[in-house]
Amino acid sequence: MAEEILFAGQGGDEIRGELFRPSGDRRDSPGVIVVHEVFGLDEFTRSVAERMARAGYVALAPDLYSRTGLPGPPGTAEDPAPRWDIETVRSAVASLPDRRSAADLEAAANWLAADRDVDGSSVAVLGFCAGGNQAFLMGCQSRRVAAVVMFYGRIVYADLSASKPVQPLEMALNLSVPLLAFFGEEDRSIPIADVDAMERTLAQFSKDAEVIRVPGVGHGFANPLRPGWDEVAAGAAWERTLAFLADSLGLSGD
Repeated sequence: MAEEILFAGQGGDEIRGELFRPSGDRRDSPGVIVVHEVFGLDEFTRSVAERMARAGYVALAPDLYSRTGLPGPPGTAEDPAPRWDIETVRSAVASLPDRRSAADLEAAANWLAADRDVDGSSVAVLGFCAGGNQAFLMGCQSRRVAAVVMFYGRIVYADLSASKPVQPLEMALNLSVPLLAFFGEEDRSIPIADVDAMERTLAQFSKDAEVIRVPGVGHGFANPLRPGWDEVAAGAAWERTLAFLADSLGLSGD
């Protein structure tokens, strides 16, 4: 069951989050920040955080829309994943400036590392879609997280703006922790050429990174609430994720 928490984000703004703990006495547990998709802290995000808790992690899912509220239609019991039109998606992405999101996520990681049940040296970040993008950027900027898993996050923006002033790929030189990245080979929103460029750049800088191209799937393949979900690919990616995190954080695994 989730605990509602509040912490101070950029500028001292109050950010909401949901915390999921493993069962039993789990002092010195690893921690993980779960970064939501563009659709906000929804049932999918909660399900991921719950699964991480069942795997032995203290999982914190921050709500990056805490200041302004969800910019699109919220999920309901009848329709947990309502469709957002493309203009709503673009507006939502623009409403989350990279610098502010980075500061909010750093604050979330610091809050989690200080939790009574968490080993502060073993905190990872896991993100999907827009959250995958933010997870990658966090690995390039934060000194709190020890590993990054990103699912189909954009690494080359179509256009730069005040909200998105730097290409994520240009930050790759600063990546300081192990990275595991998943991309669907049929993803129409992330050209495979961008994935190739990411892999080349990470290799050029000798980063500890693995980029996995998942054949036959597109964007959102890990989310069962979205039409692109692929059960087999999602299951395999989840197993790889747990193994990667256990290895990167120096755990024995669950």
